[in-house]
Amino acid sequence: MKKIILISFLFTALEIVYGQNTFRAFLKDKDTQKPLVFANVILKGTNNGVASDKKGFVILRNIPDGKQTIIFSYVGYRTEEKSFNFPLNSVDTLTIFLEKAFALDEILVYSTRTNNRIKEIPTRIEVLGEEEVNEETAINPGNISKLLGETSGVEIQHVSAVSGNVSFRIQGLPGKYTQLLQDGFPAYSGFSAELSLLQIPPLNLKQVEIIRGSASTLYGADAIAGIINLITKKPSKKPMFSLLLNMTHKGGTDFSSYYAKKKNEFGITVLASINTQKAMDISGNSFTDIPRYRRAVFSPKIFYDVNKNNHLSIAFFGVVENRIGGNITAVENEISDSGLFYEKNDTKRFVGNLKYENYNHSGNIFTFKASYGNFERKLKTNVNVFSGVGNNVFTELSYLVNFRNHRVVGGLDFYWDYFKQFQPIIFSLSYEHKTGGIFLQDNWKISNKMFMEPGVRYDYNFYEGGFLLPRLALMYKFSSEFFMRMSTGLGYKLPTPFSDEAERTRYQKVVMPSHLTVEKSKGINLDFNYKTSLSHDLFLNISQDFFVTDIANPIIINKDSLHTGVVYNENARGTIVSKGFNTNIRLSLDELVLYVDYTFLDARKTYANNEPLELTPRNKLTATLAYEDENEGWKTGIEAFYIGKQYLENEKDTPDYWLLGASIQKRIGHFTIALNVENILDVRQTRYENVVHGASNNPVFSELYAPLEGIVGNIVLKFDMY
Repeated sequence: MKKIILISFLFTALEIVYGQNTFRAFLKDKDTQKPLVFANVILKGTNNGVASDKKGFVILRNIPDGKQTIIFSYVGYRTEEKSFNFPLNSVDTLTIFLEKAFALDEILVYSTRTNNRIKEIPTRIEVLGEEEVNEETAINPGNISKLLGETSGVEIQHVSAVSGNVSFRIQGLPGKYTQLLQDGFPAYSGFSAELSLLQIPPLNLKQVEIIRGSASTLYGADAIAGIINLITKKPSKKPMFSLLLNMTHKGGTDFSSYYAKKKNEFGITVLASINTQKAMDISGNSFTDIPRYRRAVFSPKIFYDVNKNNHLSIAFFGVVENRIGGNITAVENEISDSGLFYEKNDTKRFVGNLKYENYNHSGNIFTFKASYGNFERKLKTNVNVFSGVGNNVFTELSYLVNFRNHRVVGGLDFYWDYFKQFQPIIFSLSYEHKTGGIFLQDNWKISNKMFMEPGVRYDYNFYEGGFLLPRLALMYKFSSEFFMRMSTGLGYKLPTPFSDEAERTRYQKVVMPSHLTVEKSKGINLDFNYKTSLSHDLFLNISQDFFVTDIANPIIINKDSLHTGVVYNENARGTIVSKGFNTNIRLSLDELVLYVDYTFLDARKTYANNEPLELTPRNKLTATLAYEDENEGWKTGIEAFYIGKQYLENEKDTPDYWLLGASIQKRIGHFTIALNVENILDVRQTRYENVVHGASNNPVFSELYAPLEGIVGNIVLKFDMY
């Protein structure tokens, strides 16, 4: 014992003489208080470091006098940096707590207007973060349809065999029940809906937020199935400049550029894109499976900080596109002979947004938003012309208040949706919706374990009357690894003539009776989430979601009218009920990640003897295996999609099928090169059936349940200057 005391005394004396110090600490998990074995402790700026023992204990020696920073790190936990003044006032052994680092914990989400961290929001929000968006952009840079199509619970639905238009479905419900936003502004619904996903390049996106289930309390009409909110990047003092070139082996070319920079109080971002595609007849039936198109996109955004508390942004988004499909000879030679069918779409889109924010000393935020959107489209075939212009105006005043454990946001908004049809005038589809709303929502932290988000909205439509929309979301954390959420709410959808059926028939004979009533919904979502570390570097995330949505008075197409070539809209005497569950598993081992997602869906029409809803696969499975080596700049992945049987309008079912894809990326300095192959098995609906029927000069096209383009390979070259 005397020898130990003597040795300790000698070490202490040497440290005093040479100005060296010793740091002693226990490293523990913040939530479980368990010791962290082999955690790293390093004196910042040096190679002086040690690892903790089986009790989480560590001794770091040879620390100079003065203020020093020590770095504490452990795989799967957030790295901590702490500063100490040496010699320490006390020789007691410290305890350092580290928090587990799961990917979504620190993501800030904006779709509920409270701008909270995702781990504190009771509403289930699926977030594609910046890294995921960048990966998908490097593989599929032309538009966001592929980006959304690989998201849990979202399915891309091909609408037209001629123009290539698409929509998306959440929980099996048609695209008209989901609201698409950009930075909280509505601009992509109504007349432009089926072309919206194809006209948005992803290069300027920071993240994508998806709320599944009724969100009408948050954003009003059209959000029965949920919302998709595209969040764009903001400029910083460090400039960004990217150039991207993509080419497919089937005649597609995409060129995009993005620039962002902030200097003093001004900031700017600019997105520019040119996209072209050659017409392709893949099946050999003399009709295009891939239409020809030429598109240009230009989107600048200006930021101005009046001072540290007041911020202003103005954004513009412009698109010009011409798209043509049909008989391949007519398309390639631009023949307008009545004996050769073609469909030509000329579109122009302009959107302008303004946002002003004021932050006070208490952290409260006053926000004013205003936007104007204009979408003009001329659809011309060899037998008919349909054209019109859709306008929408949106304004909102809101105030976010922070006090104690509450983040309360309330406000007023007004939305004007106006469509004017130019031609023909036999069946007029012009309409006008003016809706004012008032909303109130509270994100309430009841305790560290329980969060509640009650909300209510009252909308008044000038023609349809008032709608009271209550909503409630709850989250309870059983532990740091296991929590559950529940949300329920009401929704509604105003009548419009734009549907997948009308798009498929090229709006030749669409009838909208004046007596149509508003569709109303109620829904509930329940999900359980578990995340844990199975070993030192093996992590598991499991999410189990259950959902039910009931839509009353759904507007459907009268089947008898379709046989005569007329799309006659009517309110069904019954409901659409969509229910099911979604299982999501993510397993990561160092740089290797396995992602598996399964959705069981039972969507039925009670007004039609409880028959299945069209084009909703009962079973869908997604599996992705990805590997990333950040040091060497490699990323690679393989993915598989299983699409189960679907039912058509004629009550027949479709074949099930698999889609396989693979990609590889390599970063070399400022350059990134990516190779990607989609639909390796060359699955095409035209292998199962002929999708073109009837007269050759005015054909009828089948409902689409599978791809038409077959296997597609592409190469992407991206340059990042900074």
